Amino acid sequence: MEKTTLSAQVCNYLLNFIDKRQLIPGMEVPSEMQLIDTLGVSRGVIREAFRSLSTLGILEISSGKRPRVDTCKPAAMETIFRNAMATQQISAQQILDVRCALEMGCAEQAAQCGSAEDFFTLRQQMKMLRHVFGDHEQFIIQDSLFHLQIAKASGNPLYSLMIEALRTPLANSISAGLDARDASPGYESIIQLHQHIVDAICDRDPAAAKLAVARHFASATQALQDAAFRSGTAPQN
Repeated sequence: MEKTTLSAQVCNYLLNFIDKRQLIPGMEVPSEMQLIDTLGVSRGVIREAFRSLSTLGILEISSGKRPRVDTCKPAAMETIFRNAMATQQISAQQILDVRCALEMGCAEQAAQCGSAEDFFTLRQQMKMLRHVFGDHEQFIIQDSLFHLQIAKASGNPLYSLMIEALRTPLANSISAGLDARDASPGYESIIQLHQHIVDAICDRDPAAAKLAVARHFASATQALQDAAFRSGTAPQN
């Protein structure tokens, strides 16, 4: 192995090992000593590779235990999107646009594939949204759980990963959008927009579910623009 790429090559070895052995989450990968014997590299190189794969959410590392294949998590994608926003490579509006496209498909699939249990949980989550109405911090938390429940009902885990990863970088923008709607009919309409999504999904009406999501994100876009206008950061013509 070339010295400058030792850690990267160990990562590739482990990824190929997982693929060829068809390992699933919870299964162990070779230990430090096994990799040292097999690859002829130092303990430090092995640990660097383990850390890299742990950061990406591929391996779960615990002290005194062999690394295991981890479940998919959105953390790595969240970091990429958050950094892209911080460095002005993408905007909050662009993230909203992508989320809208994703969640329209997600809601459509949830209406088609969701179970009675999924729908019950979604209705309960809607009740929670109503309960925390007016408390911005709690509303943001419960709203996230609301959208993730729709993703769960779709039966496609990629929706959950992508929606959660795209939502985290928008936290400040979502809060600002709620502030912009305070004490206005627009703020109260948020609940109704969510209720329309729930009703369409639970009625198993895919077309209505897509339309309800589109209207929800159109409202979110307007809130984002209102927040930018209030803060003086709205783009100038």
